[in-house]
Amino acid sequence: MDIIFQEYGRVVWQKKWYFLLALSALTCAVVLDLSAPLYYKNIANGLAAPYSDAILASLLNNLKTIAMIYAGVWLSWRLLEVAIVPLDGGGVNLLEKRCFEVLKKQKYAFFENSFSGSLIKQANRFSRSFEIIMDWFLFQFFMNIVAVIISFVIFYRQQPQFAAYFLVWVVLFVTWNIAYSIWKLRFDQAVAQADSKVGGAYSDAISNIFIVKSFAMEAKEQNQINQASDMVYRKKKIAWLLMFISFAVQGLMTFGIELLLVYLMIRKWQDGNFQVGEFVLFQSIMLMLIQRLWEFGRNFRNFFTALADATEMADVFRQQDLEVDASDARPLNITRGAIRFDNISFSYNPSNPDQPKLFENFSLSIKAGEKVALVGSSGSGKSSLTKLLFRFLDPQQGSLSFDGIPARAFTLSALRQQISMVPQQPELFHRSVRDNITLGDEIPEARLVDAARKSRSLEFIEKLPEGFDTLVGERGVKLSGGEKQRIAIARAFLEDAPIVVLDEATSALDSLTEKQIQVAIFELIKDKTAIVIAHRLSTILNMDRIVVLDKGKIIEQGTHEQLLAQKGKYHAMWQHQRGDFLGE
Repeated sequence: MDIIFQEYGRVVWQKKWYFLLALSALTCAVVLDLSAPLYYKNIANGLAAPYSDAILASLLNNLKTIAMIYAGVWLSWRLLEVAIVPLDGGGVNLLEKRCFEVLKKQKYAFFENSFSGSLIKQANRFSRSFEIIMDWFLFQFFMNIVAVIISFVIFYRQQPQFAAYFLVWVVLFVTWNIAYSIWKLRFDQAVAQADSKVGGAYSDAISNIFIVKSFAMEAKEQNQINQASDMVYRKKKIAWLLMFISFAVQGLMTFGIELLLVYLMIRKWQDGNFQVGEFVLFQSIMLMLIQRLWEFGRNFRNFFTALADATEMADVFRQQDLEVDASDARPLNITRGAIRFDNISFSYNPSNPDQPKLFENFSLSIKAGEKVALVGSSGSGKSSLTKLLFRFLDPQQGSLSFDGIPARAFTLSALRQQISMVPQQPELFHRSVRDNITLGDEIPEARLVDAARKSRSLEFIEKLPEGFDTLVGERGVKLSGGEKQRIAIARAFLEDAPIVVLDEATSALDSLTEKQIQVAIFELIKDKTAIVIAHRLSTILNMDRIVVLDKGKIIEQGTHEQLLAQKGKYHAMWQHQRGDFLGE
């Protein structure tokens, strides 16, 4: 909870003047509200006495005072409304921004191991819980403290014995609520965690709806959602049952204090030591307080539920292994494009010494402007090298440099802006074609059209209902695989970075378009350093060098002809892809 109160406290400090205005307005409202029964007491005593002009004047004066009190209460609530929108709404706004700021600092591996739907739900609940907790603090905690203090003072001045009983009851009532709610917190946290799993399951199924439908998995996915939802319901039943027990105890305590005080009033009246006005005063204040404290007990559950809801995102805030720039990092430029992996050692699980490292003392030097293909079977390390290149991962030993400058000397933003990536399965934003190519930058129309033409995407874009302004759907579902890939290639043309990484960039294209795109790709990388991850060897015949990887090691490298002449691993892969069976 330290993170929750730290982050929420930071927001309150930023909104401190609105917070202080809210406290002042509530204090005035409560003080005025509880002072009204004092004047109702005078009116009741006056009405119980025989008529006289003096009593009538007193009654009217008390009524005027009550009218002024109500005017003050009305004005106090209007001042509160001025403060509450920037405090609650503005606080949620700041926390929504803060949550994304924290999420974007997480390492790439964090997102690989997390449900996006669950993270979104956690972030949303963390920011929304601020509003619930702030409202609870203002309207339940703070208001009730002020109300109890004022009521105790009034009671003590009227009947000290009543005040003592009242104070004991308040202590018992509040202690019960706090202790019981803290004990019940773990059940509320279990509900929040189960609820996040439902959100993750929903997100996983909906984002992969094509697979769900094409493999007729609707019944299986429905069953998974049902099981997750049933788990939430079971945990909620326990939490709700415990909440109802709390309500039952609060009800008994409330009825008890009311009956006790009325009994004491009757005994005082019996002794001739109690006025009708005092009965009106005590009952008015007690009814207001009982209602407030009942609401306090009922809403105490909301406070702890909100804390439980915010706990999961707080764990993300607590993450220490973040993607941050080195203290001396600068936005340096890559002018030539030379790349060097120098004695790299890397393991996905460095804490486990029994697990073999993917790379151990791995070295690879790529000259400026050189076109290098990486080939090898799955698990050989091709994709991991590109993740190291972008610094999605960092090696445990060794170094990576660009133009002789250590990768850590670059800010992450500067480094990644100078490496273009065309992935095998490009992901698109649920935005327009224009936004997916420009990635939000202001680009002249002529440059945009030129990039689309070079990537062979202009023709299909012009046929779309709104051209470049057509929305592509979530993850680009409205476009074919080949169209999405050409959009990704258009990005690379527009970015014009000195280093280009192509992860089987033509795999989703038909043969004719593939040949057209290959011409465009060679135009793209003509004066650049290029790393091509290849699965289809026919796409890399003209590379300057082909590097064959196996289990994180370079086992062969050379041109296509040189590797075929060696009759090693590459030769076997080439023969297999040409249709010849190994061993024939």
